[in-house]
Amino acid sequence: MPTSFYYFGVRLRKWNGFLVRYNQNNILIHIAERRKTRSAFFRGRRVNIRMDTKAFRTRQEFHHEEHPGGKEFIIALDAGYSSIKAYYENGFFAFPSYARKIDNSMLQLFNKKDILYRDLETKEMYILGYSAQDMISSTETNDTYSESYARKRYGAKTFKILCNTALGIALERKNDDREIFIQTGLPSSYEEADKPDLIKALSKPSHFEIKVGERPWKEFDLAIKPENIDVMPQPAGSLYSVLINNKGAYMPGARDILFGNCLVMDIGFGTFDFYGIKGRAIACKESTDEMGMRRVLQSTCKKIMSNYSEDVRINALQRNLSTGFFTHLNEDEMKTEDVPLSPLLEEANQEIFEEAMEKARGITSSFRDYKYLIITGGTGAAWIDKIREYLKGMHTLQIIPGNVNDNNSMIYSNVRGYYLYRYAANKKK
Repeated sequence: MPTSFYYFGVRLRKWNGFLVRYNQNNILIHIAERRKTRSAFFRGRRVNIRMDTKAFRTRQEFHHEEHPGGKEFIIALDAGYSSIKAYYENGFFAFPSYARKIDNSMLQLFNKKDILYRDLETKEMYILGYSAQDMISSTETNDTYSESYARKRYGAKTFKILCNTALGIALERKNDDREIFIQTGLPSSYEEADKPDLIKALSKPSHFEIKVGERPWKEFDLAIKPENIDVMPQPAGSLYSVLINNKGAYMPGARDILFGNCLVMDIGFGTFDFYGIKGRAIACKESTDEMGMRRVLQSTCKKIMSNYSEDVRINALQRNLSTGFFTHLNEDEMKTEDVPLSPLLEEANQEIFEEAMEKARGITSSFRDYKYLIITGGTGAAWIDKIREYLKGMHTLQIIPGNVNDNNSMIYSNVRGYYLYRYAANKKK
């Protein structure tokens, strides 16, 4: 347990190898690495290790933006373990991959962040995204692993609900009779084996309605043709996102990257994917589980339990990432306190990062044969500065962020690449 002491009238706490400083109003003002002596904290040697925990929370956001269209209405869909992302003619968006069944009586008032889904055959209603996560108690275990994070989740009802909702949002502004084409992706090593199951799930007819925020309910009767669904390796999406500009044309330097031995490292929530090209041929298609943000958050939850005996699960932790604190209850004194999350998260993040890079070195032969390294994915965005520092001595290796051609988060690099690849391919027909 953390212990408190005062030094020259300033309240400090020893806490997991760090010193936490409060002002006279008992408000946290600083976190620093603990030195051998207390006075070192005040010698100008303080190391501010506070991190933005909000950057680690799964996003929910909607953006209107015009993209080139074609003969078919293309929807690029990235159904990730952590979030659903979509990119289409009129915009792009993301929301957490979490759905919770609710009773109609629970919704007397609507919130702007509510995403609602109603199955018009069963009349069941679900709430998705942030609002669903906000309903989770800290110790709740009702949501099964297979529904949320298992590789073979395509047959799960919640998976279909999440995908249907994303397709419905993308189709809200469609006002013509063009056929719908879905371009999506799978982890590199799973693409061939899982492709039939994914296409089967996405092409299953569905009759439903959705409501997003304060917008009215909108009904959909979807039946996507299986031949109108294409699947590629997920990291290839970011490769095309780097190669193709916003108008759907290849960048001037695309040939150099494509012909110059290129490796994509797609570091997501559940998988760390590798997609390498040497001599214009695919040289590496690997996926390693448990090396992304889920491991970081799992480790953080374990550290919370170890240090504070608080059992916080990953889905419940999402709220804590927004605030930067978790609540500790002293049951003997029946007192609660808000404990900063950042030191535990930073420690877990660094540990998993080092483990992941050792794994990457083994898979890529220490990057020795590559000229270009594309970093992408939500965890890739959180780690890119660490990766640059880790590889700073490799002057022959050029690091390229997956979002180099736009100003959006790297979480969209794959899905943007899906869309632009499909647009360019359909244009050639």
